[in-house]
Amino acid sequence: MIEILAVYKFPQIKKLWGCICITLVHSASSPSILEASDSDFTMSGSRPNIIFFLADDQSRSDHRTYGNDKAPTPITEAFSKEALVFDKAYTGQAICAPSRSMLLTGLYPIRNGCFINHTAIRPGLKSLPSYLKSLGYDVILAGKSHLKPSEQFPWTEWMRPVPKEGYPRPALPLDAIDDYMEKSKQPFCLILASEYPHGPYFKESQFDPNEVVLAPFQYDSPGTRNYASRYYQSIDEKENEFDAILKLIERHGLERDTIVFYADDHGVSRGKFTVYDSGINVAFMVRWPEKIVPGRSDALISFADFVPTALDLASRNSEVSNASFFDGKSLVPLLEGKTQQHHEFTYAVSHNQGIQNRHIFPQRAIHDGRYHYIYNFNSNERLSKLSIKDPTLHFFLKFGADKHKDQPEEELYDVGVDPFELNNLAKNPELTAKKIALKKALFKWMKSQNDFLSEEGIPPIFKVWGHQLDENAPRFKYKIPEKMLGTLSGKKVDPHLISRVVID
Repeated sequence: MIEILAVYKFPQIKKLWGCICITLVHSASSPSILEASDSDFTMSGSRPNIIFFLADDQSRSDHRTYGNDKAPTPITEAFSKEALVFDKAYTGQAICAPSRSMLLTGLYPIRNGCFINHTAIRPGLKSLPSYLKSLGYDVILAGKSHLKPSEQFPWTEWMRPVPKEGYPRPALPLDAIDDYMEKSKQPFCLILASEYPHGPYFKESQFDPNEVVLAPFQYDSPGTRNYASRYYQSIDEKENEFDAILKLIERHGLERDTIVFYADDHGVSRGKFTVYDSGINVAFMVRWPEKIVPGRSDALISFADFVPTALDLASRNSEVSNASFFDGKSLVPLLEGKTQQHHEFTYAVSHNQGIQNRHIFPQRAIHDGRYHYIYNFNSNERLSKLSIKDPTLHFFLKFGADKHKDQPEEELYDVGVDPFELNNLAKNPELTAKKIALKKALFKWMKSQNDFLSEEGIPPIFKVWGHQLDENAPRFKYKIPEKMLGTLSGKKVDPHLISRVVID
């Protein structure tokens, strides 16, 4: 038996809000959908070990597998030739904590509550370790956590990253992982969260700055190229860690019994903190020798799919893919080759408050695999339509809007011909019907998530730990007039306790 417990305080959707306890129980007539069974399962045999290697802050475009022949990614490239490679895999938010929380809850950031970096998921929600432990798995996190609160991520063990002299960030605890693989007596799930290539990058690099590949939106200068070469050096270190993991799997004879997922948590350049494809479209590959046929898939998938997939693999019962509680669904039919389609849409959110740049600029986005629609809730274009009586609120909203003065209310990109999203088609009359349809679907999804934003409402001011809007931060080049310091007290709301907030 496995229990899914969710606690919500949002009044709008009665079936989700209040205190909801969904329990999937074993009955005399049929097994629980999350209990191990001997049902028809094409990936037959023992329940697999599950390994998910997650790189930290690497752009999809900085992989050889995804078209950059200068990228220092020989290990992931070799791995991709043995794996099913997904070209349209998406995280729901291009920031570390929200992306990881989505991956490990199966819920998009607004719904799970972690949509501001460094914050926790909603009270009462369960996560991957709780689910899989009830199915007899060890569930271990090795490396970076960035997940809160700890009691809602009850790992069998957390193998903390280890300092490495002369390196800018700590390393995966390879010795501890090796020891565990040697002694393990039961199926396991290892979440291997590398701290690379996340900055700070190496001070020196073996990669020639003149050979790095810059994205079209990056300013080509010696400084940019030097910075990119040091980023390449950190990618190289991530590759070394992934190589070490693959060799451990081989040395312990676990290849045939282990399904390995590889993904980047989100992109970096023009992507991190945003909803552009450069941030949310991620590298994603899955290998299971003799079970998964290597190749490429253009099916639209999401980070929310991993928890249902892991439960499907662990329970050996494909009904779990229909568990409606999750925002994702099992990838097993795709991995088995039984279907070539998955989601009709994926979605993304961004809310800058609570991160280093401190500017209020919430975004929501929808993707159909080709067209990408973005709505900017605090653009100057939209702000001019709102009536905000409180001068303090108006100041901070205008401050955020001005920091993004070049971004309109709506954006629409055809990523099939414009993968770096340089040409906004939102005002193209030939695509008006497409834009309207995507916008309608986006706001319908937002309502289902009980999003605090609406088409007419004013973005709220959140109460968060650190990075406050009404205090100066010279380190981040954030400076407001002295008269505005400390003026937001009493005007901020708890992000976990709100539904729709209208501030007048």
